[in-house]
Amino acid sequence: MDQANILIIGGGVVGCAIARAVSERWQDVFLVEQFPKLGMATSTRNSGVNHSGIYYPKHSLKARHCVEGNRLTYDFCKKHRVPFRHTGKLVVAANGHEEEELVALKKRGEDNGVEGLRIISPVEIRVREPLSKASPRSTCFHGDCLCRRARARLCSRGHKSGGEHCYARAGCCAGAFRDTIRVG
Repeated sequence: MDQANILIIGGGVVGCAIARAVSERWQDVFLVEQFPKLGMATSTRNSGVNHSGIYYPKHSLKARHCVEGNRLTYDFCKKHRVPFRHTGKLVVAANGHEEEELVALKKRGEDNGVEGLRIISPVEIRVREPLSKASPRSTCFHGDCLCRRARARLCSRGHKSGGEHCYARAGCCAGAFRDTIRVG
């Protein structure tokens, strides 16, 4: 029977990232996932968009995490050969009032540290997309591949993980936290 002092339940992108981070300090990390492979829930069921950080208030935790997370995700994808495509983001203003909001959105993004924002002319819009305006730091990435690469990094340190493990129950026993994992 395997024993671990650190058990992480959930093998999506966040679970894999946490497991990798704590494995830098501790050797007895165990990652379990209820599905047959890692990342089958939310991590691979979303749009795969790596948001740039233009929507959140200046100096907010969301803004800081979004901008830094954007950069870190992009770097990880490049370094670990996760397919991605810089699509940019075109934000459309449908009327004069929304044009003012677009200027404010650009300023908010710049205040948050998002690089490369610009408001483009109607001619440039029609060249790119008939009805839009742009945020160049948005990226689409392959969520399943991102989870597989994150798991590989964890396993390269000798830690156990995998979708073949099914979390069954947990509880306190004789002053320790004990859980039961069904394998297979």
